[in-house]
Amino acid sequence: MPRARGVAQAAELQKKLNGIMLQPSSGVVKWRHSFGNDWTGDPAIFFWVTLTDEASKKDNLSKATETFRKVLCERIDFQNDWDLIPYFNFRSESEQAILKDEVYA
Repeated sequence: MPRARGVAQAAELQKKLNGIMLQPSSGVVKWRHSFGNDWTGDPAIFFWVTLTDEASKKDNLSKATETFRKVLCERIDFQNDWDLIPYFNFRSESEQAILKDEVYA
């Protein structure tokens, strides 16, 4: 089975991601990504995003998460150009301070 283009050409995809996210979305403190397979075995890109506590509040969360997704997915067609399904995981700074999950570090 051939590897997904996004995995095989990870450096090229990283350049595109870096260019898009030079100015992160409002409320985003930090973001990372990793490659893997989703629960069906399809190639995927997983985004691990830390939001400010303010952006994580109930009234702001939907806008902050949707803005981040939109910025990436409007400029990069992960599925058609890179053979990857994008998944997004969000956490507040306070949650990260308590959980200290390395994937968000």
